Amino acid sequence: MGRATGSSGLSHGPKTTGAGRAPNGNPATGVYEQFAGYLGLEPLTAAALGRTPVAADLVLPPDRLHGSQILKQADVLMLHHLVPDEVEPGSLTPNLDFYQPRTAHGSSLSPAITAAVLARAGRGEEALDLLRVALRIDLDDLTGATPSGLHVASMAGAWQAIVHGFAGLRVRDGALEVDPRLPTDWHRLGLCLRCLGRRVRVDVLDDHATLRTDGPIPVWSGHAIRTVHSEALLEPSDGGWQIGQVM
Repeated sequence: MGRATGSSGLSHGPKTTGAGRAPNGNPATGVYEQFAGYLGLEPLTAAALGRTPVAADLVLPPDRLHGSQILKQADVLMLHHLVPDEVEPGSLTPNLDFYQPRTAHGSSLSPAITAAVLARAGRGEEALDLLRVALRIDLDDLTGATPSGLHVASMAGAWQAIVHGFAGLRVRDGALEVDPRLPTDWHRLGLCLRCLGRRVRVDVLDDHATLRTDGPIPVWSGHAIRTVHSEALLEPSDGGWQIGQVM
């Protein structure tokens, strides 16, 4: 799935195994194949379509499109977004480099999810460009489809790009992880959300972050988990963001 026509999802993309890793990454390149036979298709990129986002089936004849590597959304990047611990370590960057040029973003969810994983890869400016696409897809009617209805998935995806991508918030092994990656022009990002049954506020600045909670919550501090009862200061370190002070 995830071709330039039809629906998109993980159900027909790479699947994880009992060993905890998606099975079909190329050990030499780190690239996961979108589906069996994909790498044997014509290596056409989205540059052939002009400006993106675009519905590729409106630009190319069906036979050419279906025989090419152009995608409406890269399910492999969605895999890295949804289950980052079930892909090979270090595989995000090679898959971004491979699939981003081949993605037409014909799915309204695609720009936001790509923005999220770009941010996780430390490519904040590229991520910000695609976040703007996701935020303005209906305001500017970028796909020419807004009169038929708003792209709600794009709105939700933009929130995920900010929370999981730029702020770097996720739950791992039952504890909240804070690992922000702000673009160069962003010097502060503040978010309020519910996590693990608690109301949480996270404020990220250039060199530190603060976390406030309405009750005890487990939080990753480097390679260990600590409990924050009210407020904590986090600072970057070689082992990930560490809790420097708990209040």
